[in-house]
Amino acid sequence: MSTPTERLDLLEAAATGTEAEPAILAALEDGASVVRERAIRLAARYIEPAVLAELVADGENAIRRNAGLAALERQGPYAVPHLTTMLGSPDPELVMFALQSLSRIGDAAAGPAILPLLYRRDPNVAQAAIEAAGQLRIQATVPDLIRLLAGDLWLQLAAIAALGEIGDTRAVGPLMSLVPDSVVAEPAVQAVRRIAAPESLEPLLALLPKVRERALRDPLLLALGVVIELHPDPAPAAMRVCGELGDAAAELSAYLRQLITAPADSQDAGETESLFRAATTLVAAAGIEELEPLLLARLAVDEGAGWIEGLFRHFPDGIGSRLEQLVEQADPDVRCGALRAGAFGEDDLSRVIVQLSDPHEHVRAAACHALGYIGLDAVAPLLIERLRRGEPLEQAAAAQALTHLSVAALGELEGCLTPDTDESVASHALDVLSRCPVPSLEARVVRLTESRSPTVRGAALRAAALIPGAAIDVILLRALADRHAPIQRQALELLVRRGGEKSVATMVVLLGTADSLRFHVIRALGHCRAPSAAEPLRSLYPRCGPHEQLQIVWSLIRIAPTWITAFLRERLAEPSLEMRRAAAQGLSEVAGVDQLPVLIPLAADSDWNIRNEAARALGRLGTPETRVVLLTLVRDVESVVAATARASLELLPRQVARIPA
Repeated sequence: MSTPTERLDLLEAAATGTEAEPAILAALEDGASVVRERAIRLAARYIEPAVLAELVADGENAIRRNAGLAALERQGPYAVPHLTTMLGSPDPELVMFALQSLSRIGDAAAGPAILPLLYRRDPNVAQAAIEAAGQLRIQATVPDLIRLLAGDLWLQLAAIAALGEIGDTRAVGPLMSLVPDSVVAEPAVQAVRRIAAPESLEPLLALLPKVRERALRDPLLLALGVVIELHPDPAPAAMRVCGELGDAAAELSAYLRQLITAPADSQDAGETESLFRAATTLVAAAGIEELEPLLLARLAVDEGAGWIEGLFRHFPDGIGSRLEQLVEQADPDVRCGALRAGAFGEDDLSRVIVQLSDPHEHVRAAACHALGYIGLDAVAPLLIERLRRGEPLEQAAAAQALTHLSVAALGELEGCLTPDTDESVASHALDVLSRCPVPSLEARVVRLTESRSPTVRGAALRAAALIPGAAIDVILLRALADRHAPIQRQALELLVRRGGEKSVATMVVLLGTADSLRFHVIRALGHCRAPSAAEPLRSLYPRCGPHEQLQIVWSLIRIAPTWITAFLRERLAEPSLEMRRAAAQGLSEVAGVDQLPVLIPLAADSDWNIRNEAARALGRLGTPETRVVLLTLVRDVESVVAATARASLELLPRQVARIPA
């Protein structure tokens, strides 16, 4: 008896011959799953939907039926017309299979044919039609789905899920009417969460304190978190509703506190984190005072909690009136969090400055952060003092804060740019200048480009790159020969950012060097998109090794000279598969309609990567000829190619992409 490997070889050999169809159909029933899987891929490519539908209609052979379904689904848009026809079958099982396949393919073209099936007497068909309407997001079915909310429980559940998938705001009211006093309350809340309509904010806020069962309360909170995030202005409603809770406020606060302080559960970490984020969002938007310190302390100590700062800044009214008390809390973590998250103004300057003397480094760093947020030039000496004398955390925060001040205020950084300045201080000061150039300090920056310290040299080069003039080009060009390779590469990147004919001309000259820097020069010229570099790069190509040749191809694709398509066609003829793939990718990006005679044959290339690039190019060009080829590629044996072809078909104009029955 033959082995699965031997049968696979026989199948591959027969797949492109005259006996392909019977060989593939027989292999769909092979005892080895690896053979069946390959047969399914080949059936999707070589067997027509009508033949596969016959397998699906075979109620006696489950293996053939399942294989036929799998192959039809892999055919994607190519199979949609035939699957739509199958919806009219008198066989309910066949109709259900067609609905499920259409749902998984994701083509809404079958929408008009699905709509009448919502009311089929066979509940299984009706449920499958409802599910398909949701998965295909067929807006026209929304009124019917809302009516079905009052129907049979299983159809009701299917309609709820479908309305959540479709996301139409018309469904919010009917769905909320099912909460909390119905057996479908939880799925209804989950559907409301998916829709995330602004009009669901107040009903959800009103329900959360009243519902005590965690099975429903947690979904309510998760829905609230999403709605608050997407609502244009949720804070007024959140603060008003939470302020009117009365006796229920304490119990709601206890519930939220439990979620905020819950330890990470390794078995359900995702759910715990989602509830924590939703609770935090509600606390920030509603300004729940007793819970704010917990979140501010979390912000201070948890490196992954930086989003909490953004949340409090997005809803500043919550902690705004309590900043004075919060920055004087006994807990240093709360002080730190308040300084980071508070929206401080000029009137708060003195109480922030006091925190620069706090005994805790992270609080002092947060005070620097707050001073930068205030943005007054008068604080420049204080921040520079922290940069010069502070701990590493303070130095980084002070440097960041200084970037919010004016150029005039940054002139005081001069004392941090002397040759004998501590390396850490000088590099932080230069980082400030690399984001906010100060003309009066340019001479100091230029001198530090010759520092003995690689760290300072690199920072000085970044700052110098913002200074205009040919003299800086010369400095950067000299840095290409720096004894530290990272600085060489940085100099190239800075030259690319600056551009300019002189830089390009010098890099073209460097193409004549056969050292490790040349690869980076080739890459830099591509990023510069320098037309003057195109011919030198093409001339260099025959004299390079494979690694540099590939980089030349990528650089020329970026530069896109007039002869690029001819150059890439030549590369397609090379024996190197990697080079052929690069050429195909380049053609997919730059080729015009006149190159269809080159691109269409690539769709039949033996390499899936090249077929994939052909699919991408044909979708970009979008002509009637490309439609025919793409309908073949959506059936490709490689899933990646099929997915790219399907996406390309969706890009085509409607009249081009329509698939005839």
